[in-house]
Amino acid sequence: MSLARQRATSLASWALWSLRVGIESVGLVWLVVVLATIAVSKAASSLNAAAILSAGDALHTGTALWSLGFGGTITLSSEDDGVLSLPLLGLTLVQAGWTWFCVRRAHPSRPAAGAAIVVAATVVAVLACLTGPAGLDTWPAVIGIALLTGAVVAVHLLRAGHGWPPLNRWWDRRPHWLGPSLSLAYGATRALSLLSLLVVVVAVFAGVGRVSVLHDSLARNGFVAVAGLILLQAGWVPTMVIWACSWLIGAGFSVGTGTVFAPDRVVAGPVPRLPLLGLLPSTPLSSVGLWLPLVVTAGAMVAAWRRRAVLNALRMRYALSAAGLAALLVAGGVGLLCLVASGSVGPDRMTTVGPLVLYTVILVFVEVGVGLASMAVLAHPYARTWARNTLPESVLPTAYRRHDAREGAVGEEVDERDGEA
Repeated sequence: MSLARQRATSLASWALWSLRVGIESVGLVWLVVVLATIAVSKAASSLNAAAILSAGDALHTGTALWSLGFGGTITLSSEDDGVLSLPLLGLTLVQAGWTWFCVRRAHPSRPAAGAAIVVAATVVAVLACLTGPAGLDTWPAVIGIALLTGAVVAVHLLRAGHGWPPLNRWWDRRPHWLGPSLSLAYGATRALSLLSLLVVVVAVFAGVGRVSVLHDSLARNGFVAVAGLILLQAGWVPTMVIWACSWLIGAGFSVGTGTVFAPDRVVAGPVPRLPLLGLLPSTPLSSVGLWLPLVVTAGAMVAAWRRRAVLNALRMRYALSAAGLAALLVAGGVGLLCLVASGSVGPDRMTTVGPLVLYTVILVFVEVGVGLASMAVLAHPYARTWARNTLPESVLPTAYRRHDAREGAVGEEVDERDGEA
C-alpha cells in the first residue's frame, strides 16, 4: 500500500471515529433529555388539560433543558422577562463522564484526531440547538459542549502520552516543586469536597420535612411527572454542593437580591417552590459559625500531613512555595465553580442566585493556604532540627527531644558490664 493511500485511509478512519464519538457523546445525551421531557409532558397532559404540550413544544422545551447544562438559558415568561439560567451541573457531569467513555473507546493517538472529535461534537451540538426555541437562548451550549469535549480529549491525550509536544517539553522543564504542589492541591480539593458533601448530608437530615412538603405540593401529575421532577432536581444537586462549599468556607451564598445564607448570618426571603430549596438553612449557627471555617484549615492540614514525605524531600522555601501555589490553585478552582453555580431563576430579585464569588475565593486561599503552609513548616525536618537546638526539652514532644544524654548513660552501662566480664 502506497504512503498516500495509507494517509487517506488514516484520515478516513479519523473522520468516521470522530463523527461516531460526536453523535454518541452529544447526540445520545440530548436525545435522552428530549425523550424524558416529552414523556413528562404527555403524562402531565393526561391528568391536566392545561398542561398539554404539542410534540414541537416538548421538543423545544427538552432542547432548552439540555442547553441549561452547558450555558444555555430558558425564558420563563415573556410578560415579566423571567429567565432560568442556573446551570444543571448534574447534566454537565453526566455529559463529561459519557464523553470520557466515548473518547477512551475511540483511542485518539494524536492531537489532530482529538481536534476532529471536538469539531464533530460541536457540529452535533449545533444541530441539536436548531431544534430549540427561537432566539439565541440555547446557542451558548455549543460553546459549552466544545469546551467540555476539548477538556476531556486533552486530559485523555495527556494521560495516554500523546499530548502537544511544546506542552510536553515545558512539563519536562518544570520546577521540581510543581509536582508536589499539584499533589497538595489534589489532596486539599478532596478534603474540601468531602467536607462539602458532609454539609449537604447534614442539610438533608435537617430539612427533609420542608423538602417533603414542597415535593408533595408539586407532585400531583402521576408517576412519570414525579420522576421528571426528581430528575430535574438531581441535576441541581452538584450546584447545591458548591453552595455548601461556599457556606462552609464562611462566605455564604444568596438566593435572591438582598439574601445571605452563611454560617453566622441568615437573611432569607421568598424563594421559588423548588423542593431542593427546602434544604436552605433557616437560622444561623450563632457563635459556632465564626469558628466553622477552621474545619477547612484542619482538612488542609490533614491533606498536607498525608503528603509530608513529598514535602520533606524539598527545602523549606520550596515546600512553602508548593503550599502557596496549591492554595492558589484550589482558590481559583473554587472560584470558577462558584461562577458556574450562579445564575438566575426568575425576574427581578431572583436574577442574583449563587455563591459570593470574590469573598469565597479570598477565604479559600487564606484558610487552605494556612493549613497547607503550617503543616509544611511543622512537619519539615528543618523545623524539627531547629526545635531540638533552640527550645528546652521540657516543652518538646518526645519524638523531638534530644537523646544524647540517655544514649551516653546507656553506653556507660555497657562499658561497666564489659569490664566486669
